[in-house]
Amino acid sequence: MTALSKIRLRYFALWGLLFLCLMLGVESALGLNLPDRVVGWTLAILTLTGWLGQAVWRHRLDLSALFGPFPTDPSAWGTVLVGVLALDLLAEAEFHLLLPWLEQVSPWLADRYLKNAVSLTGTTEYLRAAGSAVIVAPLVEEFFVRGLMYQRWAYAWNRPVLALLVTSVLFALPHGHVINAFILGVVAILVYVETRSLWAPIGMHAIGNAITVFGGLPMEAGFELATGGTSSGVVVGWLSLIVSGLLLAWLLRRCWGALYEPLPYIEHEQRSEEISNGEEAPDDKTAVANRA
Repeated sequence: MTALSKIRLRYFALWGLLFLCLMLGVESALGLNLPDRVVGWTLAILTLTGWLGQAVWRHRLDLSALFGPFPTDPSAWGTVLVGVLALDLLAEAEFHLLLPWLEQVSPWLADRYLKNAVSLTGTTEYLRAAGSAVIVAPLVEEFFVRGLMYQRWAYAWNRPVLALLVTSVLFALPHGHVINAFILGVVAILVYVETRSLWAPIGMHAIGNAITVFGGLPMEAGFELATGGTSSGVVVGWLSLIVSGLLLAWLLRRCWGALYEPLPYIEHEQRSEEISNGEEAPDDKTAVANRA
């Protein structure tokens, strides 16, 4: 029996409530006044660590099966880079098309959209942003949302598309840029099931966040060069949306069928059991090549 049949994600909320009460009690007893960001990150890390510890110990969750092997096939990283480019172009389209409209009809939503857009000054701020956005966030979010949440619900419901949509919505809601975050959630799952390795969506997420933190790709200059002149924001927005749509359509066509294959965790778990029993396991490169 796989560990996915025994894990209960609803207990994660109980662990969060437990650690929240503990943190508030300690903060009150010591007279501390911690910043919200510090409290939030500490609570998230404690909750995930506590819940994961009991899942590994009690339900024998196989972390190596969850992450899978590090992809060495160039086509896997090609898929990752296509995802990065598609999402960056989508963000460019949102900035030039959606944001001006939101500023007119709902300034509050426009402010929420831009809540993660901060101006960094100084080496310390860049290092802090790089550590949280490029290292911690991709590891934690991909591990929990794509590695655990998606696979648990896809296994329990036997409806991978429904699990993909629900987890992507839940992932997007806390973010200011809801549309881009939802598409990121969908693409990350597709990349995961296609490459059979959680390191691929982690890499895609990290590269995308690094591009955002350090200034983004020079899309406007590229479109100006391609069109032979200066392009307005609206033109750049529509061109970005069209190219992003084409890249996303290619990703859907390439990866959609992998949703209906055995979940990566179950595949790796079975392979580990076969190896422990002395049976020869198929090579990961061959499995990926057969789907290409």
